[in-house]
Amino acid sequence: MNRNVAQWSLIGAVLACGLLAGCGDSGVAIQIAYDRPAMYPIPQDVKRLAVAEFGGRGPADKRWGDYAADRLTGLLDVLNKQYRRYELVDRKRLKAIMDERAAQMMLVSDPDSAQKVGKIAKVDAMIYGNVSVLARDERAFKQVYDFQTKQNKMVPYLKRYAQAAVNFTMNDVQTTKTLATVTISREWDSEKQKKSGMEAFAAAFGGGVTNQNLPPTEQLLNQLVDECVSEIVSRISPHPVVFTEKLGKGKSDLVSTANKLAKANEFREALELYKQGAEVKPDDVDAVFNAGVMLEAMGNRQEAEAMYDRAFKMKPKEQYVMARRRVRVEKSN
Repeated sequence: MNRNVAQWSLIGAVLACGLLAGCGDSGVAIQIAYDRPAMYPIPQDVKRLAVAEFGGRGPADKRWGDYAADRLTGLLDVLNKQYRRYELVDRKRLKAIMDERAAQMMLVSDPDSAQKVGKIAKVDAMIYGNVSVLARDERAFKQVYDFQTKQNKMVPYLKRYAQAAVNFTMNDVQTTKTLATVTISREWDSEKQKKSGMEAFAAAFGGGVTNQNLPPTEQLLNQLVDECVSEIVSRISPHPVVFTEKLGKGKSDLVSTANKLAKANEFREALELYKQGAEVKPDDVDAVFNAGVMLEAMGNRQEAEAMYDRAFKMKPKEQYVMARRRVRVEKSN
């Protein structure tokens, strides 16, 4: 076969795989949320909670410490509005309170300093912590096959690594007792990232990994600190966990219409059409699975499990068994 023809055949195959990956997907996705309890719940007698500045070893860490403290406050505030547990005092308001009372704002880094600042600010509990970040780039070489020279060649590329760690402590102001302490770290390594089909194709033909493929360092650190803070918040506060289920296209107009209703959150009406679609075309697994999603979204986990089980037995698809497993877990909670 001509070399150019072979190359273009391979390109066509890669593109076709990408285009066909979502053939059975209707383009409609439904979000299903469940409440999760806190791993380290804030005691009921804590009515006023303050978030102090987060420290760091250097100027860069201090900047990310400020970001982490503000992000933590923002997430807690959103959840607190939903669950209505306590009054939240952020680091800026805490400093203003200290200024009003002519008290010097000290770095809160241990139970004693937390107690001193907390008593002045008249809060029941104090949150403080520190952040450390690391980012580095390294130039490397990789061997690829050159179709022009029909030989292997070494091409340069850039490796990028980033890491963030957030340490969090919450102390009772009156007793200095530690209510919770958590350290969360996250990392990103360009060498471990899974390549897309086209990136793998480019690498095979000598394209390699270029600087343009790598996310900016600032963006990576932002993402990693966000992930750390989100994990911390999920451990100290009740929070919703959201699952997204993609609906199938189905084999009838009934399912197509039901998908439009589901997109508009008209779950009960959509459910009836999915059931009708499954009766008209008994082999339509999408109609059965989509009906299960509607039942779960409406809180009927028992019937949702039955529909997911039916869909899985019709077609052993991972999406179906994972949905069935999820409702079984939620039923037991």
